Formats: sequence, C-alpha cells, structure tokens
Amino acid sequence: MSGARLPEGFGDLERYCDTWGLHTTRERHAVRCGSTMEEIRDFYDAMTDRAAEACDLIDSYALDSLPPQVNNLMALVLGLAQAHVAVEIHGQPRAPGTPWPNSLKIVRGLPMLG
Repeated sequence: MSGARLPEGFGDLERYCDTWGLHTTRERHAVRCGSTMEEIRDFYDAMTDRAAEACDLIDSYALDSLPPQVNNLMALVLGLAQAHVAVEIHGQPRAPGTPWPNSLKIVRGLPMLG
C-alpha cells in the first residue's frame, strides 16, 4: 500500500486529506470558515462514522512516535473537531454575526498538530 496517506482500512477518507487533514489549528479553522455547510457536512458525516475506530488506532501509539499515516489520520480527527463546531454548535461555518475573513489570529496551538 505504498503511497497511502492514511493507515490501511481508512482509504475511504483519503479524499479529505488535502482539505481537512491539515496540521495546524489555524489552517483547520480557516478551512471550516471558508467551506460551505454542504462540504462541512459531507466531511462530518464521513468522519463521525469512523472517529471511534480512528481514535482507537491513534491511541495505540505514543504521540511522539506516530507513523506518518497515523499522524495524517489524527489531523483528520482534529479537522472533525472543527467541522463539529459548524454542524453541532453554530449551524453554519462561522459563529453567527462574525465577519469573514476576520481578525482572529491563532498564534499557536498545542504541540503535535497544534
């Protein structure tokens, strides 16, 4: 399975890697705010079905030694957190009444895909 961006068994999620599998909080936030609800919902539905399985696999590794494919899967799970905000909290890509683009600057996130 050379060239695979995600672990075996998660190939159905590869189509989301370029958009939602980003490696910083700032990038993931920008994707959510710049996406349509249809795009967000498509990703949200696909990831929600696989999130528990993905988290179980991620949890089987030490965070400081994730293989690249597992690291990419973790980025998708973190992307799901952004999609969740739109679907479950705001009901739209951005918080109600906020302009886009806005002046919010996420300076840094947590280590490991922050």
